[in-house]
Amino acid sequence: MTSDAVAILRDERDLLWLMLDDFRASGDDRIVDVHFLARDAPDEPPVPFLSAWGVVEPVAGLVSLAESIGGMASGELRALRHDPIGPGLSMEMKAGDRACEVVLWLDLVRMSDALKARGVRGRHQAGMRMFVDHAALSGFRAGLLQLAYPE
Repeated sequence: MTSDAVAILRDERDLLWLMLDDFRASGDDRIVDVHFLARDAPDEPPVPFLSAWGVVEPVAGLVSLAESIGGMASGELRALRHDPIGPGLSMEMKAGDRACEVVLWLDLVRMSDALKARGVRGRHQAGMRMFVDHAALSGFRAGLLQLAYPE
């Protein structure tokens, strides 16, 4: 089963994006493609600069992440860290006065053969850092829940 569900997390200036798309269900796991996107100005389309295909996340992991992000958006939580069980997307958030600092990492072993070779040599992650407001966190949370429960 595939879905058109997309979860997008945009930075406060709308120049950096995290996008999860091309969702596929596989038992209790969800398989999704992860993209880091950027653009020079808000009127330009975002362009992927780093992508990982076929990242596996258990439904329980997506739901837990969505609940934690809800806590960040509401102010109940001041920090969170999400690490996947296998190679995939890692996320760390710290609450600030008006926005949350979000640091994202992707395991390079999920990408092309050339990047997999870099990963084997010890350079196995690439990341992105952005600042996100509470409304963007709430929207991303809704997208995660739609990925976890597409019906």
